[in-house]
Amino acid sequence: MSDLKYDYQEGSKFPAAALTTRVITLVTLAVSMGLLRSNSVTYKIGPSPVPFAYKDVATYEYVFFAMIAGFAYTLLQLPFAIFFFLIKKRLINNNAFIGFEFYGDKICLTILATAVGSVFGATVETRKGASLITHFDGGLYDANDYHSKVDDFCMISYISAAFLLAGFLCSMTSSIMSSRALARNYS
Repeated sequence: MSDLKYDYQEGSKFPAAALTTRVITLVTLAVSMGLLRSNSVTYKIGPSPVPFAYKDVATYEYVFFAMIAGFAYTLLQLPFAIFFFLIKKRLINNNAFIGFEFYGDKICLTILATAVGSVFGATVETRKGASLITHFDGGLYDANDYHSKVDDFCMISYISAAFLLAGFLCSMTSSIMSSRALARNYS
């Protein structure tokens, strides 16, 4: 296995870029998960308070679990990226690991891509659906507080989605880098 071309020269920025993208992905996914998980509002319909949280929308639950999957995979890859950055050689220097990293990055990227689209779509539809409601209980109560709270909820969802998008873009960069490492093996 000594003929594998996984070594990088001292001046190469590839190991630093690989570590940076993994760290930024991890941080942005953590922030996005925290924002989405804590996103809840309580609006009033007459005298009754009604809670509304991310777990009340199935799409947001999918997005949360997709972020957990991306976070876990990135966390799994982080020690390898740190070693690669410090030593300029891969910790596991064989075809199987390079293949695992290549396919793992592609799967993670696909999951995060669907999550990004889902969270933006669900937030647009939540806001649109809320705007159609003008009164509750047959016109007895107006929906002003409801609209205000749903707008607050959607704003936090958009901020969470922006962090998820940043994590997706860094994951895409990691995926490109793993493609380069695989191609380098066969060149």
